[in-house]
Amino acid sequence: MRCKITKILIFFILLFGIAFQAGAQGTNVSLILTMTNGEEVTYQISEQSQLYFEDGIRLVIDDGTDNIISYPLNQIRKMVCSEILGAEENAISDLQLFPNPSHSSFIIKGLQDVTLARIYALDGRLVKLFEASGGMVVDIDELPQGMYLLHINGQTLKLMKL
Repeated sequence: MRCKITKILIFFILLFGIAFQAGAQGTNVSLILTMTNGEEVTYQISEQSQLYFEDGIRLVIDDGTDNIISYPLNQIRKMVCSEILGAEENAISDLQLFPNPSHSSFIIKGLQDVTLARIYALDGRLVKLFEASGGMVVDIDELPQGMYLLHINGQTLKLMKL
């Protein structure tokens, strides 16, 4: 189960942390892998880079210059995508879900504006799409019990349905 969750979390880090940032002009994105043996490996991600999963068991990094490296997912403990922004900083709000875990609904706290929110199952399927605002009650009664990921305002939060 831990390996499956690790693969899903790596998928979302890649999806939300790299896919939208690597194409931005003037942006320098680094991918830092921490292996299970404690070793850290850093890669510079460019517009030509491709990151993908091979057979659901390997992370493949292709830097666009015929240099292809792959790692078994069970050897990756942590993956961090960093970005050098220059003078501006990203403001990260303190988003919270309450109650979490929840039986049928939750409230989003810390959201300033109305924004699009997505709830994903751990297998990567989009299970709910809605417009969210601070203090709103989100009904999840139709979802089966389990763990989900809520992506909102560039952040991903864990959500558990009991």
